Amino acid sequence: MMIHRWIRPSLLAGILCVAIPQAAAQDLSAALASCRAEQDDALRLACYDREIGKLGQQSSVLAAAPAAAAPAAATQAAVPQTPEEQFGYRGAMAREEQDRAKVEARSLGKLEATVTGISTRGDGTLVMTLDNGQVWAQNRPDAFFRLKVGEKVKIEPASLGSFLLISPAKRSARVTRLQ
Repeated sequence: MMIHRWIRPSLLAGILCVAIPQAAAQDLSAALASCRAEQDDALRLACYDREIGKLGQQSSVLAAAPAAAAPAAATQAAVPQTPEEQFGYRGAMAREEQDRAKVEARSLGKLEATVTGISTRGDGTLVMTLDNGQVWAQNRPDAFFRLKVGEKVKIEPASLGSFLLISPAKRSARVTRLQ
């Protein structure tokens, strides 16, 4: 319960400071700081409600703040920050966090880029540099997979966390990102 006392006000202040103009944000941060100093929980909450109510009358931008606050609050609550919060953070809890991170990483769907450089490793695998600065390498050599500098390629998620690089000739190779 002690954690929520500082997470909610600081999260709310952060969201509001981004969502409203700079001058209003300075006024709001001063008002919220005075609310934070209140020792009584009920009075502190009433102070926050009063200041947010004033702000709601002045700006219609706050309508979008609750929607933006939900993902931020979920991320804030899911990531342990102090040693006390990290204590016992194993098993199912840790796996859920890892799974959530994988889903977010794969939300792009596919990547399209142009090859700006190709090199070959000693084992015959290709290392491709793309125009966005990423470097990808084949997982195993493939004599039939040909690629030239300047060609557009697609990289798509595949099964079990792997990725497929698809050439313009519709040939594919499993790849791993190096940079």
